[in-house]
Amino acid sequence: MTELTSAKFVAEGTSEGQPVACYDLTLPEHDDTAELAGWLELIRVDYFETRGSDPSAIVAVVVAPSTSFVDYGLRFVAAAGPLGGCGEATLFATYACTNPDVYPSVTFETSGGQIVGSNLGSGRIAIQMPAVAPASVVQQVEYEDEFLRIRSVMAGGNRFAAVSADDLGIRLDQPSLDELTVTGSDLLRWLRRRASTSSEQQAPDMLLITEPVAGSSTRSAVIWGDSVLNRGPCGTGTCVRYVLAVEDGDVSPGSHLVHESPFGYSFEAHSIAVGADSTTDGLNIVLSGVVEMV
Repeated sequence: MTELTSAKFVAEGTSEGQPVACYDLTLPEHDDTAELAGWLELIRVDYFETRGSDPSAIVAVVVAPSTSFVDYGLRFVAAAGPLGGCGEATLFATYACTNPDVYPSVTFETSGGQIVGSNLGSGRIAIQMPAVAPASVVQQVEYEDEFLRIRSVMAGGNRFAAVSADDLGIRLDQPSLDELTVTGSDLLRWLRRRASTSSEQQAPDMLLITEPVAGSSTRSAVIWGDSVLNRGPCGTGTCVRYVLAVEDGDVSPGSHLVHESPFGYSFEAHSIAVGADSTTDGLNIVLSGVVEMV
């Protein structure tokens, strides 16, 4: 196995409470997909096994771009393996790659689309996410003798299944977090198994458990991986929650929505007009939050 010589650990910290880290893999260039996958595995082992880091953390890996239209490529690694995307890790990578006074913005190429990050100073970062489809795909499923309304949305490289906390009979309060994790993980595994037996369904990467929008704010929980309850509000999950809020008429495109995690951390989200008709072609959502480096 190749030694970890071309990948450099940059830093670790939090993005709105979510543990994150960043590695520099810009040299050499990795044109071969299998080669890049090998390097990502080496980074996973180095961070989670050799360093013994938090298993709920997400690592942003900055790689050489494949086109001159962006500054860097960006990939994501968790303890269980690669992730399709991560808003919190992208905020952290933006913080690591920019300076608010000299070069305040950076453009990343990710597997989910192009992301533009901006360093606003004092640890606050904003990222413009890839466009998200303006409507969900809705299905009714029978789960444990109850019917659940599941809404599916793809955002930033992750496929979400969304369900309301009321329908699931669960609370998002701190005393209920263990029950929330178990209940959400059980449903996510069930949805994945169900999709594996159907040629018409795609398995969700993550589960979004929502509460109603009150005013211009709401709270959700995101379950992913092997029973991981996200500490932060989840960047891609925030995009999905914004789409659902627009779909339900709780907010209008362009309006601001504060999206909070069960741990009390939050992102502010709003959509911007890009192109002729952003509400038809997709919602271009901007997220902002605070990054801390340790």
